[in-house]
Amino acid sequence: MDRVFLGLLIIVVLSSSLWHLSQQPSVVQDVIKEAEEMVKEVVEDTDLKAAIDKQLSDIPDFASMLDVQEKKASFFAFMKHMIDEENQQLNELRQQLLSYKDKGTLDESQQEWVNSLAQRFKVDEKKTELDDIFDELLIKVDEIPVSLALVQAANESAWGTSRFALDANNFFGQWCFSQGCGLVPERRPEGASYEVRKFDSPAHSVRSYMHNLNSSHHYEGMREMRMKRREAGEPVTGPVLAHGLYAYSIRGVEYVDELVQMIRGNDLLRYDLEDESITEER
Repeated sequence: MDRVFLGLLIIVVLSSSLWHLSQQPSVVQDVIKEAEEMVKEVVEDTDLKAAIDKQLSDIPDFASMLDVQEKKASFFAFMKHMIDEENQQLNELRQQLLSYKDKGTLDESQQEWVNSLAQRFKVDEKKTELDDIFDELLIKVDEIPVSLALVQAANESAWGTSRFALDANNFFGQWCFSQGCGLVPERRPEGASYEVRKFDSPAHSVRSYMHNLNSSHHYEGMREMRMKRREAGEPVTGPVLAHGLYAYSIRGVEYVDELVQMIRGNDLLRYDLEDESITEER
């Protein structure tokens, strides 16, 4: 049997059996000792340990992919799954909002849910009328075009090879401002206190990125563009919304132009139009 596979099998079996063993303390130590001997045999050399670590890692080894097209395809596939999942969550929240708005009158639990969502998405506290709260939430609680999320991830993480992607699961260059909240950039200006935020997983990075675009005052323009496209029945696409992200990078216009070029150069617009009858950008 392949030794890497055997090592992984041991780990899986141990994980699934741990709870049952905890109910029989008299045999736990014997089982652990036997398992340690098995793992020692299987992973006795450094190369094999590295191979198993790679198998268990959440992030593929993009740096080892020498073929550019292979690397791009692998990166997009890796990120798209998480982007789709988060967009699905946003869409479900949006549909719930629409259903509550249609009801007109909410019960206590429904009102609490709306209030909680309003706080989460930083709805203007001065807005107390339910219709006004719904209107602002429906501007903010919406999907991010797949093409835009993909190219921002690629751009900000150097195609999944940056230090911040590998060591902090940060694929979108997001900052934090409390000491120890992330990694300190090597070229951080003297006197600056920001860090590059550390996430528990790449999926958490995706979620935070989308929430940032949907709630920060810096991207009100992007959200207005998205709302107008929705109201006009036009597709919401990455190349359009990219023009609301001038504040995302100090590079400004140059950064936005690069995102648009990346979307077109990698034929990513098709992901934004999958559910549309329109086959080209308006």
